[in-house]
Amino acid sequence: MTRIKVEAKPDHLDRLVSSPRVGLLELIWNALDADATEVRADITDNGLGGALAVTVTDNGRGISADRAAKEFGALGGSWKRAATVTDAGRALHGKLGGGRFAAYGLGNDVRWESVSDATTGRRLTVINGSHSLPDEFDVVTEKSEASATGTVVSVTDLTPQARKYLDSDRVADGLISALAVYLLKYKPRITWRERVLEPEALISQRTTIDVPVPTLGADTTVPVTIIEWNTNVDRALHLCNASGIAIQEVPPGIQAPGFTFTAYVNWDGFADRPHDLLIEGAADEPVRSVVEAARDALRAHFKSRTDERHTRMLEKWKKEQSYPFEGEATKPAERATRELFDIVAVAAAPAVEKVDPTSRKFSLRLLKEAVETNPGSVDALLREVLKLSDQDAADLRELAQKSSLSKLISSARKITDRLEFLASLEAIVNEPDLKKVVKERSQLHRILANETWVFREEYALVGDDQTLRTVLRNNLGQLGGEVVTVEDVESAEVVDGDGRVGVIDLMLSKVVEQRRDHREHLVIELKRPSVHIGRDEINQIEAYAEAVANDTRFAATDTRWEFWIVGDKIADSSRGRTNQSGREPGVTLATDNPNMVVRAVTWAQVIRDAKHRLQFVRESLDYDPSTEAGLDYLRRKHAEYLPPLLIEGPEDLEGEGEAA
Repeated sequence: MTRIKVEAKPDHLDRLVSSPRVGLLELIWNALDADATEVRADITDNGLGGALAVTVTDNGRGISADRAAKEFGALGGSWKRAATVTDAGRALHGKLGGGRFAAYGLGNDVRWESVSDATTGRRLTVINGSHSLPDEFDVVTEKSEASATGTVVSVTDLTPQARKYLDSDRVADGLISALAVYLLKYKPRITWRERVLEPEALISQRTTIDVPVPTLGADTTVPVTIIEWNTNVDRALHLCNASGIAIQEVPPGIQAPGFTFTAYVNWDGFADRPHDLLIEGAADEPVRSVVEAARDALRAHFKSRTDERHTRMLEKWKKEQSYPFEGEATKPAERATRELFDIVAVAAAPAVEKVDPTSRKFSLRLLKEAVETNPGSVDALLREVLKLSDQDAADLRELAQKSSLSKLISSARKITDRLEFLASLEAIVNEPDLKKVVKERSQLHRILANETWVFREEYALVGDDQTLRTVLRNNLGQLGGEVVTVEDVESAEVVDGDGRVGVIDLMLSKVVEQRRDHREHLVIELKRPSVHIGRDEINQIEAYAEAVANDTRFAATDTRWEFWIVGDKIADSSRGRTNQSGREPGVTLATDNPNMVVRAVTWAQVIRDAKHRLQFVRESLDYDPSTEAGLDYLRRKHAEYLPPLLIEGPEDLEGEGEAA
């Protein structure tokens, strides 16, 4: 037995260990470089279907003892570097002589048993290697009585990643995509677990493009072959020599939803610069320019293919009445929705086309609703319902994130929802029959707690139907408890002048970034739409304000408070208090505290101000919702808070009023 010591450091050799897929491919390529016409790749299982070992058997010329010493003992000195073709005239795949280390991507122990011809007759050479000692190989050679040359490579002690890969049902298609050009050109018989690898039946389209690369010369082009598959294989860009034999695989670097493809860039410069390809992302010129030119060609190709598919699919769906839109889109939001739908639907066409027209119509309807209501949910729908591949779903997600269409649709949906809500709120506060059935605390209050933008856009809800003691705790929590502790807050309830505990309806809060620890709070006391704002209501909200203003626990905090009482209208008896000289209209209470404001506000004012904020966008969308559209919005979003008759419809509400 001879022990061969590799002339390289173990840490350098470890960098040659790749994925299980690359490891298996390298073993097959080595067989093909040895002029094998038959290659059988298989696994030994554990009786339960799990892989225990991988074997690759070929009928090539084998590895002699002399060649084993040269090939396994040095890195980078492979005979392939000096050769351009095999003895049989085939194009060579390998150049660096490091493919044997890729086998460790499958398992820890690798054994080569190779029969070759020698001057003294046939010889058997056995080579054993271990990933735990990557710089050493044991070689034994002896006379062989075998009838033919060839090599059997066995990989054992498989890695968990290798077992997972080998047990998947995508190994064969992945091997076909990587070996396609070689298989089509030289016709070797390669099998994976007794399945013959035949690319012809899986190819839906094959295109070759001559891509200009100015860096190589003014009129220099590089051929790029694009194979589109009718099965689900991993996309890849194969960097090949001029004969189309892959030297290295890199990501395609483009989005092409709905297409499964591999591409092959044929340029001898890749074979002349193998070390550059190991770090393709940082490769020097001209490798970088060739790769980027190929990617640009792929983008243009699949843009054209998408347009072709787009036209063909949409015409088909419209003819069979599966297309979920009617007429022409006339408004910006409608056009954006339809354009994004078309992009996504055409990308999903391979999945959609597998079902019958009735199911297809349902699938496209689901897709339309997802695009209209929540473009961000499209990814989940494509994965879970239409079963789109992970690659296509990822492409579409990235496309939607970059697309202004998705943002426009989301914004339009948000504005439309708000306009419809204002229409419903206006109906509730103005129509006598609706006023009777909508309760203050359990219905209107609950709805508005989820639509706080209607009061002021910049505030967020922080308190809802809590005692003022809890309001104070929330405020101090936002300040970090640096001024007053929670124990201080809990020492007593905040009470009004008559000793009653104060309970608010809504408390909104705004953080002012420019000033450290500054907070602004808006406390809103809601009255049902049928209640006027009179003396009692104004006294109530002022009592709230005074309770906070007089509480010493807020003396050292930088907090501004606004208190609103919101009702149907200002009672005649209170108009003097809401229109006082020297005060802003609606302000009822003047105190020495500049951080305390009390306002009486009508529902009409709230709705008018909210509409004003939305006016520009409403005109851009050309959308003026009806009362019924607004009530439909309430039924969709807030049905749990609506009275039964409003859920069913407001046709017969006479006599259904209820006290707040």
